[in-house]
Amino acid sequence: MATPIMEQMEQRNAKLIIYDDVDEDIPYHILDNIQENRHFIWWALLFLNGSCLWAYYSCLSAQTYYAKRFENSTFNFAYLTTPVTTWPMFAGTFIQVIFGWDKKLGLWNRVLIGYTLFILCALAIILQDVFDASPQTGGMIVLSAFGVVGFTNSLTEAAFYALSALFPEAAFTNAIQLGNGTSGIINISLNTLIQLFVGGINPLPRDTDNIQKVSFYIFFSIFVVVCFLAVFTFHKLLRIPSVHYLMERNDLETAMRAYNRETLQEHWARLGNITRVVLLPLASQFIIYTCSLTAFPGIGISSGMQLAQASHASWGTWYVNGVLLSYNYGDFFGRVLSPKLYPFFSLQSCFTWTLSRCVLIIALLMGLPGGGNNPLYCFGHASAFNQFWQLFINLLLGLTTGVLSTITFGLGPRLVPQEDRESAGAIMCLGLFLGISVGSTIGWQFGSNHWFGAN
Repeated sequence: MATPIMEQMEQRNAKLIIYDDVDEDIPYHILDNIQENRHFIWWALLFLNGSCLWAYYSCLSAQTYYAKRFENSTFNFAYLTTPVTTWPMFAGTFIQVIFGWDKKLGLWNRVLIGYTLFILCALAIILQDVFDASPQTGGMIVLSAFGVVGFTNSLTEAAFYALSALFPEAAFTNAIQLGNGTSGIINISLNTLIQLFVGGINPLPRDTDNIQKVSFYIFFSIFVVVCFLAVFTFHKLLRIPSVHYLMERNDLETAMRAYNRETLQEHWARLGNITRVVLLPLASQFIIYTCSLTAFPGIGISSGMQLAQASHASWGTWYVNGVLLSYNYGDFFGRVLSPKLYPFFSLQSCFTWTLSRCVLIIALLMGLPGGGNNPLYCFGHASAFNQFWQLFINLLLGLTTGVLSTITFGLGPRLVPQEDRESAGAIMCLGLFLGISVGSTIGWQFGSNHWFGAN
């Protein structure tokens, strides 16, 4: 029978699993090689996940261009960009995992196909503007490209999460998570700087359209360059002996299941067993992103534009960048801080905080003017403070997303044996993608149905 002291030690070790979790089945020379190449592996994984998230954030960040380019269409890009991208992402991952196609296709093929599709989507988005398609047609092309980008993330981002889960410690999964946050802040910051460089702070009204076009072309051209660099980095990563060993071992496990003619029922039973083990962090991932994407970016953007219109000000488009920057910088710093916070969190406490932070949605709605149609609005004529409030809550929303998602994803796959960790990583991705998809859809409904005066 365990004594109270032993129980306390077990609970403490559970919180520190990120430091102590070393798989004895991995040969020591492989562990040594991981340590020898630790620096490059960590930065490569950060860049790789950041590069495929660059596609997602590129779709999200160019909100000022969408607002101008498609103002005469029926599409509300402030709310549509996220659900149109994320539902194909979830569907693609679900189909791959449920039928085992993610393992059969192989990581290299998934990455190569994925980045090829990314480049083709970027070209399609640029060319609809070059050939001056009508706003309705151009909007359909752009949204279709967003959908393909989302599906492609089920090949690329899910592959990188699966690869990071093969390592015997959570530090490399942290790199993947940090790549997410890093990509967000660099992407939106770069988009803002390009607009400043091309047009300055106070461009003439007659030059606005041309500035938006040139900035947009530069922004998406950088996206294409990032894709080529990512393929090169991944190829170099695969040449490291320890990485090659982990992938080869994982492929051998897949081949063994194929040799033993694992049926779909057996495959689903194995996935079910893994899901039961990682259920708590899986639920946390889902709730974290459902909360975040319900509120971001639509409600923050709507509140800023409404406040600008009420005061007849011209800073509405810049406030959009402020909302995007606040959330993404908060998300980035949350992921930077999270490795130091592992000792203070368990999976149970993460779940409790995950539920508690849903109050942030109400905090954002409190600052949404809604043209008098929002009963929660409580700032009256305190417009200046409300502008700060919206940015602060978005910052807090991003910060808590970064901390809680990194810790739960870092610990989740390491609750199962080495041979099941890729599948555990894929299942955790499913929870993450489903949360993003559900949250963004709820946020879209806020805008399309004008709930609480959102538009």
